[in-house]
Amino acid sequence: MPRRLGGLQREEKRTDVNIAVSMVDDAYQNACDNIVLISGDSDLVPAVATVRSRFPARKITLYVPARNPIRAAAVELRAAVHRHRELPLIMLRHCQFPDNLPDGVGGVLTRPAAWH
Repeated sequence: MPRRLGGLQREEKRTDVNIAVSMVDDAYQNACDNIVLISGDSDLVPAVATVRSRFPARKITLYVPARNPIRAAAVELRAAVHRHRELPLIMLRHCQFPDNLPDGVGGVLTRPAAWH
């Protein structure tokens, strides 16, 4: 459902729910031994707690990428995982696709200038 934040309308993508469901499903399907979570969203705490309580052998490592020090704190989420690390934002630049990428159907996807 769309919501307004600071005069802008934003659409809820349910990303946190999708990540949470995938984490729990992977654990139940025995598809992983370790989970690496890149987030600062405390909405993921219940999923982390579920995986830890039902599958104690699965280890969860958290990386929190954030420019805002308050968001980077992610205190509740950091406390819920087995270990947490800092993700230097400089590393994100090395993880991006090239400026232009074929879309597979004859077109080209172009990275927005703001992502450089």
